[in-house]
Order: sequence, then structure tokens, then C-alpha cells
Amino acid sequence: MDWIAWISGSLSAALQWFEAHPGTAGWLDAVGSIAAIVFVYLFALFQNRRIKSHEETDRIRRAQGLALLLIPVLTAFKMKIETAIIQESTPAPPDEVMHLLDQLYVLGVAGGLILQMVATLQAHQWSERPVNENESARSSYNSVTRQRMDSALRYCEDAIRALMKLTRARTV
Repeated sequence: MDWIAWISGSLSAALQWFEAHPGTAGWLDAVGSIAAIVFVYLFALFQNRRIKSHEETDRIRRAQGLALLLIPVLTAFKMKIETAIIQESTPAPPDEVMHLLDQLYVLGVAGGLILQMVATLQAHQWSERPVNENESARSSYNSVTRQRMDSALRYCEDAIRALMKLTRARTV
């Protein structure tokens, strides 16, 4: 019971001090208002960070799911590109990739590499073989073809590595 008397006495002394100094109520009101504004700002800031964190985790998980779908497709397609380089043919991008083009942005760098691969292959498909059978024209065409296919293969390999790295990313 001793501490109750002590609190009661301290509270009584504080109230008497506030009554004796008329300007303290205004200062206390101002400090309280500023503290309330700071508290509301910090609360909103932390809520916003928490929401962004959840959105980022969801995006990473969507990207990981998409990566798990694309890794086997691109691994099989890599073999087709290597075969096309040897046979001097043009493989079409896999249908699985073509159906997911609008979702590749979620993958970040890996999605960009896949888009580069698809663009390179499509540019090669749209290019025409030289009409005349001039040896230098055919040689030039074969050189450009080889460069495009090598680029497509490099983009494919880099995309597979990036997708593998993405699947190992931790989400909490």
C-alpha cells in the first residue's frame, strides 16, 4: 500500500505544478499533437512496407512456379538449337514458351533472356535465303545464320541458369 500512496502523492504534485504554470497545458498539447502525427506516419509507413513485402514474396513465388515449368522446356529446346546449328536448320520456339510470353516479365532477367532467344529465332525464321546461288551471298547468309543460332543458344543457356538461380531464391 506504500506505493499507492507514493503514486497518489506524485500525481497530486504534478497536477499542482501544471496548475501553477498556465503555459504548460499548451506546450503539452503541442507535443502530444506532434507525437500523434509522427506515430500515424510511422504506422502507415510500416503497413506500406509490410504490404510491399507480401507483394514481392507473391511475385517471387509466381516467378518460381513459372521457372519450374520452363526449365525442362528450355533444356529440351537447347538440344534442338544445338541440332539446328549442326544441320543448318531453323527450330521454332517452343509452344509452351510462346503461350507464356505475356507472363515472362515476372521472371525478370530470365524472362528477358527468353524473349531475346525468341526474337532471335523469329528474326532468323523471317530472313530469306539468298535467291541467287552466288557463293559469297550463301556464305554470308550461312555466317549470319550461324551467329543468330549461336546467340539463341547462348540466350537459352543463360535463361536456364537464371531460372535455376530463381528457383533457389528463398521466400520467407
